[in-house]
Amino acid sequence: MTAPLIQLRGVKKAFGEVRVLEGVDLDVAEGETFVLLGGSGSGKTVLMKHLEGLLQPDEGTVVVDGHDLSKGDPKALEAVRREVGVQFQSGALFDSLSVADNVAFPLRELQHLKAPEVKQRVDELLALVGLTDAAAKLPGELSGGMRKRLAFARAMALRPKIFLADEPTAGLDPMTTETVDDAIVAAQKKLGVTAFIITHDLPTAFRIADRVGLLFEGKIIEAAPPETFKASKHPAVLAFLKDWLEREASARA
Repeated sequence: MTAPLIQLRGVKKAFGEVRVLEGVDLDVAEGETFVLLGGSGSGKTVLMKHLEGLLQPDEGTVVVDGHDLSKGDPKALEAVRREVGVQFQSGALFDSLSVADNVAFPLRELQHLKAPEVKQRVDELLALVGLTDAAAKLPGELSGGMRKRLAFARAMALRPKIFLADEPTAGLDPMTTETVDDAIVAAQKKLGVTAFIITHDLPTAFRIADRVGLLFEGKIIEAAPPETFKASKHPAVLAFLKDWLEREASARA
């Protein structure tokens, strides 16, 4: 059996007296899209920062693509960061650069590709996320959904093995959210990346995930395919889904 691309065992993290992670265990298989749910302040972003090597656990192990990040080893961190693309919640776009140049930036700065290679890669990514016609625009001229798709395209520019995203649809209306979801799914299938996505948006989670997990009281208490997750009898899952399930029942009625 192939080893998981992401493997967490007994991960604990505290900040002073505040205990955030209380023993997280998780496997994410290569090519899988795993979506992590959780309430505000539950530790979702803290957990994702461990996968980037921005934080090290107080206890436990974090293994990403065969590299143990638990001890902050510089060689392991460098190796993993070459394989990881990150979409930040804010987008972190360069407002003075065009759409095309935002995507091209990491290709020029980190891979030093020649101009024809850069253009080909940028054109492919913009087509993948439906932004070909916006290539010459500045980020400030884009809608919220277009900015999210641009941030995703830039995260994919270096062809990472692993994609991490923090609230990729935050602040978007339902129709725009679905457009961004579709772009993520299409790109994930075409590029074959392994995705770890944190969100509070349940429709997004159920639309894009192979498995959905819930972080509750410092542990992942459920991790299952969307339909199985929705049928869970765990009290914390039932409470988390209560409002969403009521809206779904009302819509069906």
